[in-house]
Formats: sequence, structure tokens, C-alpha cells
Amino acid sequence: MKLPKNFGPQGFGGMMQQMQQAMAKAKTLEEDLANERLAVDKGPVKALFNGTGELMKISIDRSIVDPDDVEALEDLIVSVVRDGFNSATELRNARVQGIMPNLPDIPGL
Repeated sequence: MKLPKNFGPQGFGGMMQQMQQAMAKAKTLEEDLANERLAVDKGPVKALFNGTGELMKISIDRSIVDPDDVEALEDLIVSVVRDGFNSATELRNARVQGIMPNLPDIPGL
């Protein structure tokens, strides 16, 4: 059987070692992400998320609260939440890639 590229320095043993290291890092990933803080600032609406995408805090400047234009405030809130979630997703993807940068793509896994 021909081994895939980047299979590891010692063939299967090297790959297994890489997998074990990746699994050890992955175990702490959720905790690490939960401790991260991501700030999103849309001017009068600001939010703080953790690295898992959980909304921790939202701040709205009172000067933009207009009972006759609730839609504008709603749009800003949706935009802040969307950006926070997207930032958290990008952070997670980068961390996962950092854990498993050289593992071969094995079909079915």
C-alpha cells in the first residue's frame, strides 16, 4: 500500500503520533475558545462574544434609540450578532487548522 503525502516522518507510526498530539490539543479547544473574547463594534451597537460564538454582552448607545425607527436598531443588532458569530467561526477554523495542519486527507475519516 502506498502511503499518502505528509503521512508522517515514520510512516504509520508518525501519523499515529501526529493524531495523538492533535487529539490532545482538540480536547482543550472548546475551553480555550470559551475563554477567548471577540469584540464587534458597529458604532452605536457593540457586542462581546466568546470564541464559541456565544453572545456575552451587548451595548446600545441610548442616542440611537428612536421609537419611530426601530428597524434601524434591529438591523444593527442583527449585523453585530452575525459578525460576532462569523468571527467566532473563523477563529475556530483557524484553531482546528493549527491543530491538524499536516495530517493527510484520508477518505472516510
